[in-house]
Amino acid sequence: MRANRALRLAGMARAARLCAGVLLTLVVLSPLAASASCAGALGATDRLQAAVDAESTARDALVIIRRNAQDWKNLLLRGRDANERQTMQTRFDDQARRYAARLAQLQTQLAALRLEPGRIDTLHQERARLFERYRLALERHGVASLEAAVSADREVQGADVLTFRTLEQLIEALATQSGLRFQDLRAAIAHCTSSPTTDRQDPARQP
Repeated sequence: MRANRALRLAGMARAARLCAGVLLTLVVLSPLAASASCAGALGATDRLQAAVDAESTARDALVIIRRNAQDWKNLLLRGRDANERQTMQTRFDDQARRYAARLAQLQTQLAALRLEPGRIDTLHQERARLFERYRLALERHGVASLEAAVSADREVQGADVLTFRTLEQLIEALATQSGLRFQDLRAAIAHCTSSPTTDRQDPARQP
């Protein structure tokens, strides 16, 4: 849980810093938006925001799937009680649906960015494989006893490692992209603000 909280806070802090830069950019560029030399900065702002959003979605997906792994443990440990089992199963299923939704959102974002098609395909394949293994483990062993729960857990041990690793690599790649796009934005702002004053004037006011 602490690792999930740390990951979420780190992502939120990074996103906040980059978004603050975007907001400052919009303030700076608002009076200059009509200038042809500033059009590139506005486009760079959009590209940066898209990368930041995708990185945030990937971080959220990792937090959710880690929670889902913990929910699996809770289901096994507390599932001998019928009421507890229903509660834990519902929580497990809800997290699974949230994770699938985040992957769908991330796929759309990555397609728009034209980034990482291989990794998102891997994540979809691993999601299907992982939850099928969970289903089969419960079907074969159940949770009626501690021994059964241990056997079910052993059957899926390590099944989520590739998912975690792929998401971590994807987050790192998106963080790199966000950094590069932020540098592009800074360069575009510098070009915009250093352009001759006459280029930034309203064409209707020019002689």
